[in-house]
Amino acid sequence: MKRKIKILLVEDNEADYVLFESLLQDVKNYEFDLQWTPYYEEGLAIIKRNEHDVYVLDYLLGNYTGLDLLKEALNWGCEAPFIVLTGIGNHQVDMEAMETGAADFLIKGEIDAEKLERSIRYSLERNANLKALKESEVKYRTVFESSRDMIFIADENGNLIDFNDSATKIFGYSREDLLKSSFSIFYYSEEEEKIFLDALRLTGTVTNNELILKNKDGAKKYCLVSASLQPSSEGKIYIFGIVHDITRRKMIERDLVIAEKIAVTDRLAQMLAHEIRNPLTTINLVVGQIEFDLPNESYKPSLDMIKNNCRRIDDLIKEVLLSSKVAKIQMNKHNLNELIDETLNFAIDRIKIKKIKTKKDYAADICEITVDAVKIKTALLNIIINAVEAMPDKGGILTIRTRKEEKRCFIEIEDNGAGIAKENLRKLFEPYFTGKPQGVGLGLSSTHNIIQSHQGTIEVESEINKRTKFTIGLNI
Repeated sequence: MKRKIKILLVEDNEADYVLFESLLQDVKNYEFDLQWTPYYEEGLAIIKRNEHDVYVLDYLLGNYTGLDLLKEALNWGCEAPFIVLTGIGNHQVDMEAMETGAADFLIKGEIDAEKLERSIRYSLERNANLKALKESEVKYRTVFESSRDMIFIADENGNLIDFNDSATKIFGYSREDLLKSSFSIFYYSEEEEKIFLDALRLTGTVTNNELILKNKDGAKKYCLVSASLQPSSEGKIYIFGIVHDITRRKMIERDLVIAEKIAVTDRLAQMLAHEIRNPLTTINLVVGQIEFDLPNESYKPSLDMIKNNCRRIDDLIKEVLLSSKVAKIQMNKHNLNELIDETLNFAIDRIKIKKIKTKKDYAADICEITVDAVKIKTALLNIIINAVEAMPDKGGILTIRTRKEEKRCFIEIEDNGAGIAKENLRKLFEPYFTGKPQGVGLGLSSTHNIIQSHQGTIEVESEINKRTKFTIGLNI
């Protein structure tokens, strides 16, 4: 069965219409349904009805040209193919027609049935291919834009050419900023950048490489990065890549590890507390009996010493038990900047004694956050005291910043002290881990417990003999 093709011919010369119709009758492979109009405006109105498979336009249409009609039809949104006819061969007109969007260009005096059939067939096939390509492009563009991962294209030097909206959401830059930048602005360290690029250039493909990147504010982003080098037909090399943000997952994994250790510690602490308190109770009873049986003042200092040390042991047991329990919180609205100022007042004596300079960089748009003020101040005070103790006398600088990102407020507490060794950073929030000679190792464990009970986040980064920075995120 022959394929039926509906054609509209816009031709102001009736003789040329008759000739065109006769040529179509000589084509054997198709059945044609031809409609003719000699008028520009009527032709445009018919095209807008979108009823035909192919549109054939004469180049000269009175005061207009076929290219004028073609432009109007394309601007309206017509997707069917157009063939332009002209009486005299003109390379410039040919090129202009193709650039405007015509599928083919034919010279009337040179047309025969074979050429006309081939032009119509070519136009329909080309249009079908373009439509399929466009649908494919729309489909993949939809995937590109809807992905929560950052998908990007860069040149071989890393300069960003295209990327989806997730790039701006993950890293906080505007689209305009990123289009002026290279991917190197995301790397947290030059060493990781070099290792990643060397691997990419050596193998051509890197899959799920875990990197520490940074957002616009310098905060760490733990990411899995996959990228490949792709050559173009022009001989240029492009980098196609995907960045999967696993920061939240890493934080959850870390918190789960710490929670498991706290749970084990809690069970151990309760067992030890029970085993220690039993003999402690006996000691207290014996001391009381000795005081009653031997009311001799010469024994009083020794007995008082025993009682004081028993109380210290009992207080230490209580502290151990409290540090391992999930904090019960009473949530109320508080201004974050004011909470920090109140916390600083508790440490003001130590700050003054060590002549430490305090720098505040508070965001003006910080709104009220819903927290347990007493517990949050305890958590912040633990960090501030640690920072003060880590800094030298005369020359220490304590910097506190606040900022707001979407539905979270962040506090950064940074010092220029001794820093924390890399191998100790991952153990920092574990109970009983301490770097202080006289420390118990419960302060930061308690801080982590408090922040976690608020569904917050806490991160730390440090450089030996340079700085340590804690970043706490709390929900608004």
